[in-house]
Amino acid sequence: MQQPTRPSWDEYFLTLAEQVSRRSPDPDTKHGCVLVDQDKRVISTGYNGPVSGLPNEMVPLTRPEKYNWFIHAEDNAVAFARCDLRGATAYVTGRPCAACFRRLLQVGVKRIVYASRQSACITPEEIEACRRMAEALKIEIV
Repeated sequence: MQQPTRPSWDEYFLTLAEQVSRRSPDPDTKHGCVLVDQDKRVISTGYNGPVSGLPNEMVPLTRPEKYNWFIHAEDNAVAFARCDLRGATAYVTGRPCAACFRRLLQVGVKRIVYASRQSACITPEEIEACRRMAEALKIEIV
């Protein structure tokens, strides 16, 4: 009997990040992030959304008003991690913005895997700066 095809670890965790993103209350942009340790165990997850505990009716869901209220998926995943993130891999549904990219590097993430979901909040200059930082720190970007 033939074994069923198993997804690669990257495919598996990117699929999980996609599921996490579905929790976002944002009607337009849904991003998810999964942080995984070197043993392929989930450390933390996060999705884009407002500060925890705010009443739903208080939070704007349209652009540009929502920008002052929402936290990015990567920030939430880092904030809710309860352990050291050095050496971790971040799986994100799209390219991290420059601020989230820097934060992932700052906490010691050594590998960032992102899916093709596009984001309008990152410029070509920021992409180049992130590429250069990753290269200098030997961060693998997939």
